[in-house]
Amino acid sequence: MRLRFTPVLVLLAALGTTAQHTNQKSQLLNSRHDFRATSQAPTRALDTTEACVFCHTPHSASPAEGLWNHPLSTQQFPAYSSSTLTAPIAPMTPADSSKLCLSCHDGTIALGETLNNGMLEFVQGRGYTLPPDSAANLAAGRGFSDDHPFAFAPVPGSEIRLPPPADAVRLDAGGRLQCTSCHEPHEEWRDPTVGKFLVKPNPASALCLSCHQTTGWTQSSHRIPPDPVANLRYTEAQGAHTGYLGVSNNGCESCHRPHAPQIGQRLLKFPEEQVCYACHDGSVATAARNIRVELQSKLYTHPVSVTPSVHDAAESPTSAQHPLPEISLATPRHAECADCHNPHTVQHAEAQPPGVSGALAGVRGYSSAGTPLPQSANQFEICFKCHADSVNKPQRNDTTGMGIGYGRNPLRQHDLGNPDAFNTRIEFHMLPSYHPVTRPRNLSAGPGGEVPSLRTAPITPAGAPVSQRILSPASYIYCTDCHNNDTGRNLGTLSGPAGPHGSNLPHLLERPNALETPPARPGEFTPGVPYAPEEYGLCNKCHDVEGSVLKDHSFREHRKHIRDQNAACSTCHDPHASNAPMLINFDLSIVGPNSLGVLEYRRTGFRQGTCALRCHGKDHRHTPY
Repeated sequence: MRLRFTPVLVLLAALGTTAQHTNQKSQLLNSRHDFRATSQAPTRALDTTEACVFCHTPHSASPAEGLWNHPLSTQQFPAYSSSTLTAPIAPMTPADSSKLCLSCHDGTIALGETLNNGMLEFVQGRGYTLPPDSAANLAAGRGFSDDHPFAFAPVPGSEIRLPPPADAVRLDAGGRLQCTSCHEPHEEWRDPTVGKFLVKPNPASALCLSCHQTTGWTQSSHRIPPDPVANLRYTEAQGAHTGYLGVSNNGCESCHRPHAPQIGQRLLKFPEEQVCYACHDGSVATAARNIRVELQSKLYTHPVSVTPSVHDAAESPTSAQHPLPEISLATPRHAECADCHNPHTVQHAEAQPPGVSGALAGVRGYSSAGTPLPQSANQFEICFKCHADSVNKPQRNDTTGMGIGYGRNPLRQHDLGNPDAFNTRIEFHMLPSYHPVTRPRNLSAGPGGEVPSLRTAPITPAGAPVSQRILSPASYIYCTDCHNNDTGRNLGTLSGPAGPHGSNLPHLLERPNALETPPARPGEFTPGVPYAPEEYGLCNKCHDVEGSVLKDHSFREHRKHIRDQNAACSTCHDPHASNAPMLINFDLSIVGPNSLGVLEYRRTGFRQGTCALRCHGKDHRHTPY
């Protein structure tokens, strides 16, 4: 019985193979891989009418697998490398089918050069090779260092998987990813929008998601933007290169490009901030998320544009050496978009202090105890990456009191000679007097309390309570309660983006916080800051200046100092933290020692103390308050 059926099975198999090849040929005709003289493709032969001969031959093929009729390239080009790539990338072997593709696509061998048919002349000229400016010439410029890696075995991990068995994306028999894992060279239009010989349609980067399972992407606002109208504004004019319309339809390729991106590592299509600006310049995302105008028009900004694409996903705040061996210098101090925002996990979600909002979800951090964190739970942990123990991002130690780049920096009494003077982690978590950024103060509020000026909720500049926020002895505050956009929606009435991207106020403050002009000699007369409520806007946000501070509820000389002597809050109080009670940390550019050479504040009881100093031309010899 077996002998009787074998010829039938062989015939069916042969018919199936013939049908497959016939279908492949019909799909190939008039595609960009159809080099016949009669093809509709712009790149084609001068007189050859056979479609398959440019790649295949039935006799004397080399290699035999694939019946190859085209010389193989012997050139070696730089390969893709990345500090986060776990799979080794080695030179291609004879078993890698990608070598067949690169016999044309590395630009070194003429398209018409064949083993058994000689040199087939093209309308572009005899010996025509893909020119360096052709998108199909994958080795032009930086070799394969700016192409998705190929001819390697992916290593499954937390964000990498092997393609499912039924997926059109497939590894070869050896478990290696080849050009043909993503591209079917005989069929150009399986993706009817993009073409490019993809193995399947690629809306929302379906091709990428066959292998890449990036944490948080499913819920990301970059996968499904919250504003459907803004989503569709992402077009070719904004950088869409796939042929698809909208951020969600471009998916991964809104930011990445698998071949010839401008930034090879992690395949970013533009330098880092330019990738973000493609949408966050008001053309796609709404005005409430126009980050470009903040970073490029405000007087004070985080220095995003100074070090483009320096951020590395594998870097550590405690390591001064760049993780890529080809970059031998220590990583420059930088504040890239990706230092604070993870584009794969970003969401449209609010939070309560000290927790991270959706805009900051999935970002590495540095704990208040001084340890690196793979993911920040609290906003301050993200700020601590740069503004704490960072080895390669040292804090500016301005001992002049004049400030460099961000406005005048008060010269604090307890900061002199202190190596941790600009370490906000130490300030907020270690010092005895602090604003409640990393831990609550647990001080009584209200009339008769230790902090009687504390409001029940922060207020907007117009005096309305900030939505969904409370203040109490047990509450926390954000770094961004003080450092934020001075024209943003965080103020309650404006529509600009929230966050400390840029501000026209020194130190990226969202509201004015008056500083006195230093006199010629500390302690001498200074005109101070003539009182106006708006000059105390930052403090008034949480502390009732008019209803409590100026009524001397906590310190019986507050009104005299502020209204009569035009003293600023910052002259006596450190807005971060202090070794002295009640945030007392005198600005030594304003305050000097008294006639006895003494400069100190002593607490003598509940809301009581003495001052020994000289300020505004007046001598204090342990004057009680």
